Amino acid sequence: MTALQKLRHHQGLLVGLILFALFAFVLGEVISSRDRIFSSDRTTVASVGDNKLGVEEYRAMINEFMEANKQYNVGYGMAAEQVYQNWVLQNVREEQYAKAGITVGPNRGVMNGVLALDEVKQLFSNAFGEVDEAALLQYVRSVRSALENGNQDAQNAWNAWLAMKERGRNDQMAAQYSDMVRAGVNVTDIDEKMEYAYQNNQVDGKVAYVPYSSIDDKDVPVSDAEIDEYVKKNPDGFKRPETRDIQYVLVPIAPSEKDAKEVEDKISALLNDKAEFNTRTNTTDTIYGFARTENDSVFVNANTDAGTRYQGRYAKEFANADMEKWISGASKGSIYGPYREGDAYKLSKLIDTKQMADSVSVSHILISYQGNQVMQDASITRTKDAAAALADSLLNVIKSGKAAFDAVAKEFSDDQTAKENGGKIGWTVYSGSAQDVENFLFFNPKGSVKVLETPMGYHVFRIDDVKNVSKAYKVATITNYINPSRESAAVALSKAQALAAKNPSVEEFVANAAKEGYNVIPVVDLTILHTEFTGIGDQSSIVRWAYEKGRKVSDTKVFDIPNNHVVAIVSGMRPEGLASAVEVRAEVEPLIAKDKKIKIIEAKFKNAKGSIEEIAKAAGAQVMDATSLTLSTPIIAGAGRAPRTVGTMFGMKEGQVSAPVSDETGVFVATVTAKREAPATEDYTAEKNILTEVFNANLGTLLPALEKKADIKDNRVKIEKMYN
Repeated sequence: MTALQKLRHHQGLLVGLILFALFAFVLGEVISSRDRIFSSDRTTVASVGDNKLGVEEYRAMINEFMEANKQYNVGYGMAAEQVYQNWVLQNVREEQYAKAGITVGPNRGVMNGVLALDEVKQLFSNAFGEVDEAALLQYVRSVRSALENGNQDAQNAWNAWLAMKERGRNDQMAAQYSDMVRAGVNVTDIDEKMEYAYQNNQVDGKVAYVPYSSIDDKDVPVSDAEIDEYVKKNPDGFKRPETRDIQYVLVPIAPSEKDAKEVEDKISALLNDKAEFNTRTNTTDTIYGFARTENDSVFVNANTDAGTRYQGRYAKEFANADMEKWISGASKGSIYGPYREGDAYKLSKLIDTKQMADSVSVSHILISYQGNQVMQDASITRTKDAAAALADSLLNVIKSGKAAFDAVAKEFSDDQTAKENGGKIGWTVYSGSAQDVENFLFFNPKGSVKVLETPMGYHVFRIDDVKNVSKAYKVATITNYINPSRESAAVALSKAQALAAKNPSVEEFVANAAKEGYNVIPVVDLTILHTEFTGIGDQSSIVRWAYEKGRKVSDTKVFDIPNNHVVAIVSGMRPEGLASAVEVRAEVEPLIAKDKKIKIIEAKFKNAKGSIEEIAKAAGAQVMDATSLTLSTPIIAGAGRAPRTVGTMFGMKEGQVSAPVSDETGVFVATVTAKREAPATEDYTAEKNILTEVFNANLGTLLPALEKKADIKDNRVKIEKMYN
């Protein structure tokens, strides 16, 4: 399928993919602006150097992000985090780019970045795997035109295009910055020689080895007080923000059997004719039911629920097995139902049956015209009437056999992608969206030719081949959803409120919920910034409630979400500060235990003297040969990795005995028996390649490192509390 066909058939996918790019660099133009009207904010959410993000600007960007990504159900918490991260990264980058004097041209430079994006490559590549820039620009022009004509649905697509341009600009600048850094870092002769020695110099020796595993963990118990002391001495790794623990249950707002029966009765009534008094004629008219209606599409659309309008599509398979069995023997006009399917009752009527192909191979000749809805090619000057006449003329020439289809396509087609291939589009499958075109392509035999109009112009279509022709069915279906009545909703609310009211403690809440058959779901270590709950999405209102002044453990409240009430209880509150022993025991206990084992083992070596064998015997250690050791592979056979020990041996003289060395797997005392330098060489190609690969691999950490080094202030917690 050509890029132009992708544009026509897969416009929804295109918009979705482009919108997904907003997650990475959405609202780039907003973020990069330095002159927003909100610059006068007195409260700063965050800052990078002298650049500040004000509260109102922050809120506006979050709202824009959520609006642009509403189809992905992005909640406040996720949007806020993404906006903050994007803003910080953008400002860190811009600061570095400005210092380096890096710029990207507003037109060609930006477009080069856009054309390199993966989603653009996926959707606009031609038959040769090259990005079709013309097809992309045609799409952009169509979106702009739709927006200018008042089509508000095009706004998200246009915002996505602006974000893609910003992303392309950023990618180009990042590439320039990386190239500049790469050009400024060279592997020197000294680096190569040091790497050669690192890889090839060797040392032999013996070690006396006592593994940590020789001491049982129970012999080195670790108390809470010891863990607390460790945390105080090493605070950087154990700072904790203020957090809350929540437990909650979901009380479903579910329709009753009475609600279901009312919907069944309602949809059943649609089968029958009904009498209706006509005030205009003073007569009683007979309004045909579904069985006798003269216009199935109008009847369906008048009686079906939102989102289930009549489509007029053909299908070969149906999800409902009973219906599929019925339809195989049904005649036109037959009705199936009412039948229940999930949360709805349905009525289905067989409208038509046809022999339809599963897929078709298609060629076309596009004859466009000036002012068409999609293609805005300035070189095309013919009128719509002239285009129609030319298409009909070409059809007659092809049907008469005076010229071959592929030859005509190469000479006349305005589809530049397909014309060189004789007009071949390739295989496509039935979607039901382009009815005129698909009704011709999928319901006619191989070799059929016809002129049809689309928003791109007039096409001379030819069916080149078909696969799997079999019976297909056009079905009209009325869908009425079973929704909870006010009575059912009131029952659910009453249950939720009752559960919330009778819980003086967290333990009683859990017990009462279990009695009622509810599953209690815990959410722990919630900060005021993290509002996503697994399974139910963004719950900002619950988190903010938990952080309100005066809140205490065991407080409960009922919250409303789609189709459910949430009964939440505060089950834990922790102030900002260092982590407790209980929180970090699993992390800290092994470290303290290891230190204790080191002291015990080192005490065994303390008074041991003489040869390595004598030292080992006195300390109860094993003696091991340690041969052909290198700094690049510091592994001692039988003892595992020992980089500190091997490094110590390289710094010793032959015959020297080391002090005890605590390493990864145990404590070592080492002696050196021989040291061998690698033979001299003039070829350091391998070493240069290794160092270059290491440098390139680490280049990806450049911007994160710059971000870490930047003067960034994050005031989000303070701001959220202020607005809470």
